[in-house]
Amino acid sequence: MTYTILLIGVLLFLGQVFSFLFEKTRLPDVLPLMLLGMLLGPVFHLAGPEDFGGAGQIFTTVALIVVLFKSGVDFRILSLRGAVGQGLLLTTVCFAVITLTTAFITQWVLNIPQLYAFIIGAIVADNSTAVITPMLAKLQVSKTAKTVLFLEANLTGVYSIVLALALLSVASHGGQVSAAEISLRVVKSFGLGILFALAAGVFWMGILNKVRRLENAISLTFAFVLLVYSVSGLIGGDGAIATLAFGVVAGNTRLVRRLWLSKFDLSHLLSLNHGEKAFFDEVEFILKTLFFVYMGICMRIGRVDLLAIGFAVAFFKLVFRAPVVNYCVSKNVSRGDASVILAMCPNGLVSAVLAAMIASQLPEEGAVIQDVIYAVIFFSVLLSNLMSFRIEKGGLKWLGKAMFGRHKPDEIPAPPGQAAALSEPIPGETALIPEQDNPPQESPAPGSPPQA
Repeated sequence: MTYTILLIGVLLFLGQVFSFLFEKTRLPDVLPLMLLGMLLGPVFHLAGPEDFGGAGQIFTTVALIVVLFKSGVDFRILSLRGAVGQGLLLTTVCFAVITLTTAFITQWVLNIPQLYAFIIGAIVADNSTAVITPMLAKLQVSKTAKTVLFLEANLTGVYSIVLALALLSVASHGGQVSAAEISLRVVKSFGLGILFALAAGVFWMGILNKVRRLENAISLTFAFVLLVYSVSGLIGGDGAIATLAFGVVAGNTRLVRRLWLSKFDLSHLLSLNHGEKAFFDEVEFILKTLFFVYMGICMRIGRVDLLAIGFAVAFFKLVFRAPVVNYCVSKNVSRGDASVILAMCPNGLVSAVLAAMIASQLPEEGAVIQDVIYAVIFFSVLLSNLMSFRIEKGGLKWLGKAMFGRHKPDEIPAPPGQAAALSEPIPGETALIPEQDNPPQESPAPGSPPQA
């Protein structure tokens, strides 16, 4: 037991170190955490999935609950209003294309039922906000490209969770009932879960001011999230969807007040404050650190065929994403920005937790599905990181010319010392003027007459 506690402490410390290095070097902390798990598990056999017993399933479920709630809180409904165009179009089309192509590839290669292949496709189509955001901070891209990527990363998470859980619910019933009955059950469980979550969200946001006066108030919100998940399942709803919907209500309380304030007195509803959000960020960090190490322990690196399939799926995700980016993103976006949008599609914690959940509910093919998705996560993060590194260093120009010919060429900065350089943003100061889509005009020389 002492060595186990020591290991957990060391892992959390290393997780913080890897996170710090991520911000400085742009090396995603997912990779070293998974590699560490592989060393502990399949390489040196110091730990194995069987060592965790029932605690592994509980840990996976709690991680799923936190990820779902945080995804809902971070999702902004109002962000859809300004992105009905290219952002929403790219997200929806790309998610559909990746889901379908991945399902076709995995069904053909793994020889699994079509339904299971679509579950893999729905999970692989997700993009990780936690991995994309720090990598994007190191790249010089336009505000339009950042907005598109932000919207896509948030929406694909919701798409992936909803579709994967719906298909998993269908798969868990097997061939015992008809397709119509299964569809009815899915709609019923999702509907009950969402209605219960809406009521629970309005209730908890309404008494949040009183809850904050109690001792250990922040942990009470976490306890209530666990209650929403479990109670929704007890009454026949889907606990995962209920948790996601509860997070959406908690993260969009102002919109709820604005929509229904004229009909109901909802002025007492509050939003989560900075301290409460920071608490859930800390919980997510702890679970993410331990979970990715646990994921590395569970990987069967001896199955080279599954690793190869995972690499192929991650590679073809980029290949099939390219034409979607080319035609769904405005041609006014430069080729360099289009290349960045193409590269920013790594999988992350949502995909990992969903894979672990599937492995526990589909005992026969679940282990194979889990291994393939874990490999996809590893290789997708690696490929995205390598591509973004090359783009940052000025490479991959050929990629923009070959795949994004309809987009405008990248602007070539003027040599230092020339007057034309005054009209261009300084590369290191682009982030200081995010609201300006056009470069500032050159200021007139002192003493010259004002321009018309």
